[in-house]
Amino acid sequence: MSSCASPRRHLKNSPGDCYPNRNSFQNLEGIVQDYIEKHRRHAKKGLEHFSNQPDLCAAIRVAALAINRKGKRHGHQRRIPGEMLEHFRQGLSRRRESLRSCKTFPGLMEITEKVAEAIWKNSGLTVYDTTHRIGAYLGVPPDRVYLHTGTREGAKALGFKGSLPFLLPSELPKAFRELKPYEIEDCLCIYKDDLKFLRQRHKLTEAV
Repeated sequence: MSSCASPRRHLKNSPGDCYPNRNSFQNLEGIVQDYIEKHRRHAKKGLEHFSNQPDLCAAIRVAALAINRKGKRHGHQRRIPGEMLEHFRQGLSRRRESLRSCKTFPGLMEITEKVAEAIWKNSGLTVYDTTHRIGAYLGVPPDRVYLHTGTREGAKALGFKGSLPFLLPSELPKAFRELKPYEIEDCLCIYKDDLKFLRQRHKLTEAV
């Protein structure tokens, strides 16, 4: 759930850069290690904010309203009107017992999707983010890599079809085995341009 859609490129690296120059990556292993070093801790702390809520009602509130650990709106949902997110919260709150009894992430996603589709269209990223946040509280993490927006672009750069709804971790290159499914989702989104560059460079090398 990192802000992978935020402005990202600098021509050269500097000590404060979040995103390195794509030319610095020689292979997938380098991208994965860069994610682990620069993003894993931040992603984990973000999830702890949601998992440490006092009760399910509170967890649904911060999840649906996209309230991060700093008390601000998460970047992925910053453009959604607050009134729509409040309707989303109310709908999920009415289904909290169904959420509480759900033991699988796809099951949680199904509940969240049904609530979201009555409020707005093209809600894939918000549905995933919200389900991930509620799942963190319930102890139900993603078991697969869901594809949406930037993550889908990263998967396409690896040669997967853009129409796939998700990927299983076992389907991805071996380098990604060091990451949990939600970390892979994050990594594919953050490094989508780097993955595209590596794929293009590989094609050029093969052509020589």
